[in-house]
Amino acid sequence: MHDLSRQLRALALLLDYPSEAMQAHLAEIGDVLGPLEPGHSAARESLQGLIDHMAAADLMDLQAEFVDTFDRGRSTSLNLFEQVHGDSRDRGQAMVDLLAQYQEVGLDLQAKELPDYLPVYLEYCSVLDPSAAREALEEVALLVAHLTAALDRRESPWVAVTAAVCRLSGANDWRDLVEQQSGQQAGPPTPGPRDIHKEGLPADWTPAGLDAVWADEPVDFLGACNPQAKPSVQTVQFIPRAAQPQSTGV
Repeated sequence: MHDLSRQLRALALLLDYPSEAMQAHLAEIGDVLGPLEPGHSAARESLQGLIDHMAAADLMDLQAEFVDTFDRGRSTSLNLFEQVHGDSRDRGQAMVDLLAQYQEVGLDLQAKELPDYLPVYLEYCSVLDPSAAREALEEVALLVAHLTAALDRRESPWVAVTAAVCRLSGANDWRDLVEQQSGQQAGPPTPGPRDIHKEGLPADWTPAGLDAVWADEPVDFLGACNPQAKPSVQTVQFIPRAAQPQSTGV
């Protein structure tokens, strides 16, 4: 197994739901990831800081922190396609396509795992040869960069892991990816049904933000709520049909 493969699997473990088994192997994970950031001392220290934090924390507290970080709001979700597809039909097709890629390399998912779950995707990359693995990482680099930006805003220690994934994809800094994409379109991939960045809504991991993101747009009912307003949709007009002459027979 090449070094990149071992590093990808180690990063996948750090991004998965904490368990006793994972805590028991954190020292080994640290050894695998030690050479990962040779030119980024601050990044290496941040990664080791997360490992130390996970090793020292009570397991239940660590699990609660993990859920609070990754299960509140789509901008910090580890299911990458939520950023671009939400719950639309397109996400389902994208996951079917991704699942087919996994099956081609003999990777079978457990029933509870979704194909776009980042730790699963990293596991998939780990079974590829190094050049193919980096190409696969490049395909999701922008999504991981926006996840990293959201974790950075939350000051989460897990930001060190997703930032390392971005660097393995070939990006020197995840901020470069976000800035490059922001210059090409109005904003980052939407973290939910509504764009919290464009609309100035609260962060989607807060209670107020969750309510705002999932709030339905008000229904107009052709201006019934405001009789003075002109309806934005042309109402249906019924035109009576002219009476037809009756037959007088033979």
